[in-house]
Amino acid sequence: MNKQTSRGLAGAGAFVTGLTGAVLAGAVSTSAHAAAAPEWKSERGIVIECTGTAQHLQVYTSVYENHRFGNTVQVVLGDPDDGNGASRNTDDKFLVDGVVKASVRVDGKRATIRGTADRYGARKKVYEEREDAGYLIKTRGFHRLLHTDLVATYAAKTVPLSCDPAFYYDLEVKKIPIT
Repeated sequence: MNKQTSRGLAGAGAFVTGLTGAVLAGAVSTSAHAAAAPEWKSERGIVIECTGTAQHLQVYTSVYENHRFGNTVQVVLGDPDDGNGASRNTDDKFLVDGVVKASVRVDGKRATIRGTADRYGARKKVYEEREDAGYLIKTRGFHRLLHTDLVATYAAKTVPLSCDPAFYYDLEVKKIPIT
C-alpha cells in the first residue's frame, strides 16, 4: 500500500466513523482558548458514499464537503483491503448547481466521479452526543437526502454508482473537554 493510500484510507476511516449520524467536529482549541467556554460552530456540506461494480472494476467512493474544514474525495478500486486507492483534499466544491465533479489520481491514472445530486424530501432534525478523544461532542441540526445519479470512470471503464448515504447537512457542533 502506498503512503498516499494509507493516509487517505486512515483519514477516510476516521471521518466515515464520525459521519454515522453526525459530521466530525473541528480541530482542537489552542491553549489560549482552552479556558473559554465551548461554543456552537456551524458546519454545512454534503456526504456522498457510493459503490459500484462493472467491467471487472469494483469502486468505492466518498465525496465529502465541509464549508469549515474543506472537502475530500476518496476513491478505492478493487478490494479495499488491497489499499488501491487515494484521496484528495481541496477547498474547491465538488457539488455545484446540482452537478458533481470530483477526481483523484490512483496509481497514476485519473479516477473521476461525475453526475448529479439534488436535495429532496423534508429536512430531518438530528441530534447526537458522543465521546471522542477526550471530548464530549454535541451535534444538532438538519440532514436532507440527496438523490444521486453518479458514475465513476477509471482507465477507460465506466461504473454506475449506488450511493447510500447521500445527504446535505446543516449542523452546529460543540466540543466540550471531558475532565
